[in-house]
Amino acid sequence: MSATPTSAPAQAPAQAPTSVSLPATAAVSSTTAPAASPTPSATQAFANTDAGARPQGFPVRVLVAGQVLDLVSPRPVQAGQQVDVTRTEQGMIRIQFLPTATPIAQQPAVQAVMQQALREVLPVQLPLADGLNQLMQISERPGARQHSALNQLIHSMLSLFSVKPGAADADKAIARNLQQGGLLSEAGLSRASSQQPPAPDLKQQLGQLLRLADTLPAQAREQLNQLVNALLARSTAQQISSLQRWRDLPDGGQERHYRLDLPIQQQQGFDNAELRITEHRRRNEQGEFVTVWSVRLHFELDSEGAVDAELSLQERYQLQASFWVEKVSTLERLRERLQPFEAELKAKGFDVAPLNARLGKLANPEITPLSKRLVDVHT
Repeated sequence: MSATPTSAPAQAPAQAPTSVSLPATAAVSSTTAPAASPTPSATQAFANTDAGARPQGFPVRVLVAGQVLDLVSPRPVQAGQQVDVTRTEQGMIRIQFLPTATPIAQQPAVQAVMQQALREVLPVQLPLADGLNQLMQISERPGARQHSALNQLIHSMLSLFSVKPGAADADKAIARNLQQGGLLSEAGLSRASSQQPPAPDLKQQLGQLLRLADTLPAQAREQLNQLVNALLARSTAQQISSLQRWRDLPDGGQERHYRLDLPIQQQQGFDNAELRITEHRRRNEQGEFVTVWSVRLHFELDSEGAVDAELSLQERYQLQASFWVEKVSTLERLRERLQPFEAELKAKGFDVAPLNARLGKLANPEITPLSKRLVDVHT
């Protein structure tokens, strides 16, 4: 296919047409990248042109030998797409798309490995809040109080991962759980260097607990090992469940899913909240990529019952939120707090649609809760 550059080509001596094959490291990016020259980008020209006169296709930006070419493609271009670029004698640019490999997480063999891993970890997993409650009980035993290293590590974990509702640093505690809760452990290790080691995360601290367990009496050692292995199984299950739903879409968009536990600090211990974050990257009417974030929270509370929350964050900080509860008394209490919560969000700069709460359950959840089995463990 061919496309005309948005700026006229420089005059050059007559010569045979040249062909450029982009290496794997060549940049093929969305049109939100900064322009390399004062000439309008393909996206700007596309948006400013009358709809009836617009070329049919998707604006893309190609970096070749340090020069940026703004083009319009008849098909979407995914990030990392390799192409062959040829300049014709007429000064036109011809691009040929090379075949793209199936993303690793979507390959059948990898999916089979992940399913087998889930069969192994789902029966023994334990939510993080339940694990912290048991660790808190262990730290209060006389033997643990005398074991300063073990006691110190447990209290460090309780402080690092617990989220206290209404606290000034609650947002930072949630961010720590996302960044250091085990979901991104391998990514953190790959980015780390000898000069800047990775921040301690849940998996590293669980590994320290296993080493300290070797210094305990036989019965205490077995109990702690079982607890740590259950928490490691939970972290692995959440990583696999998240990765299974990653998608690279035909239009060049992406879907990324993340799920983790939030241990909510209460007077007598911790309640577990399941957090699911979805990133939708898609094209708008102008062909530009935009990102929409959606968040789902699920609580199982002893006295208030189940509570679900769903939030959607779009461009220009447009926020929508809905809540579902299973008890009338909980619904009444929640509705009393919606107006102050909405005012607080607006004060922080969000464009908030009217909040609503209803009796019932969140319909059609995107992911089966990890507390239930995702696969048949007997097969």
